[in-house]
Amino acid sequence: MFVSKMQKKRLIFPISLLILLFIQCGTNFAPKPYYSDLSRQILSHDELVEKMKKEIRTFYGAPYKWGGDSPRGTDCSGMIKTIYRNAVGINLPHNADEIYKRAKKIYKIDLLFGDLVFFSSDGRRATHMGLYISKGYFLHASSSRGVILSKLSDSYYKSQFIGARRIELY
Repeated sequence: MFVSKMQKKRLIFPISLLILLFIQCGTNFAPKPYYSDLSRQILSHDELVEKMKKEIRTFYGAPYKWGGDSPRGTDCSGMIKTIYRNAVGINLPHNADEIYKRAKKIYKIDLLFGDLVFFSSDGRRATHMGLYISKGYFLHASSSRGVILSKLSDSYYKSQFIGARRIELY
């Protein structure tokens, strides 16, 4: 195949430019990682805590409503389900016993903000749950008082406590 001098000149410039680009960039030249957009979606611990707090504030004082899952009316598992979905993007079942069975077991002494605490009124299954806040306090939907803070050390909750669980985010 015969290539004219003019065609050679046209090829030399782009090829030279590419060679120069690779030489100048050395090993630093690499395409943008395919996961770069995904990494922007991963939140820091502090960002997660702030998102959770924002959701908690919308529920505090909400009236109790069996089967509800919004600040207009909620039950315990509906509140937890909505907080985790909106703040963290995790979909949980709307059932305290199902969440209790699926989440990672932790010791009461290891409770951190956002962990879950479970109670049983029948001694067989989780019938109530709350979101641990700090220093022994947890947020829950009381059937008589709506969404409130209570202490794990209160005799009523202490006697019905059956365990603590953690929702693993990563």
